Amino acid sequence: MIFYLRPQLQWIPSAWKQWGLKEGISLSDFVAHCIHARRPSFKSSIDTWKGVLPAARIYVRFLIPELLRGGDPAQDFFHLLGFPRDRYTIAREPRNPSLDFSILHVLSKNPHLFSGVHDNKLMKGLMRVLPRKFQSTNIQMLSREEEARIEESFRDENLWLLNTYCSGIDVDHIYRTNFTPGEPDARYSSMNEIDLIYRCLGIVLESIAISGDQVTISDTRIPGVREGD
Repeated sequence: MIFYLRPQLQWIPSAWKQWGLKEGISLSDFVAHCIHARRPSFKSSIDTWKGVLPAARIYVRFLIPELLRGGDPAQDFFHLLGFPRDRYTIAREPRNPSLDFSILHVLSKNPHLFSGVHDNKLMKGLMRVLPRKFQSTNIQMLSREEEARIEESFRDENLWLLNTYCSGIDVDHIYRTNFTPGEPDARYSSMNEIDLIYRCLGIVLESIAISGDQVTISDTRIPGVREGD
């Protein structure tokens, strides 16, 4: 059994993007819920599977390039299975891009746009029309205080997992680099509501302009307005 785990500092905002915002839950409230519920519970899940399949060989791999063969999970997976790397062509482009943080913010304020947490029709539609630059870059979503609370809450579990399943690495270096609060230039939590809304509006207008879908007054045929007015 191979478990690929994403550090909680990445897992929690990613889970909010995938599920929480569709229920109208703010990111800060989602963080508080995850800490209270001990979610994600990596060690508990691994222990459960070990109880079901006690004879299985267990691999635990954090999704950290330094810890993966070839720097990505696909090459690492094939390596663990014993397959040669040159036998498969592995795509390098992002497979799970994220929408710009300002769009995520506006969507979280409008949960009525989703029929449920698994409704991805709107997300897929936005992915099709938004320029790639608004899907490939983002700012740090968590505040430094939220990062510190997450690190403290999951510290013992993460150190246990690293020491137990990730032999031959500098655990202190990996932990400091990937499991403790960082120092980004900008954070979602520090931006004003009006700035987020204006940024989202600007992205939408730019996307419309790029797609060539501008609407003219003669296209709309507004009642009571003659062509040329």
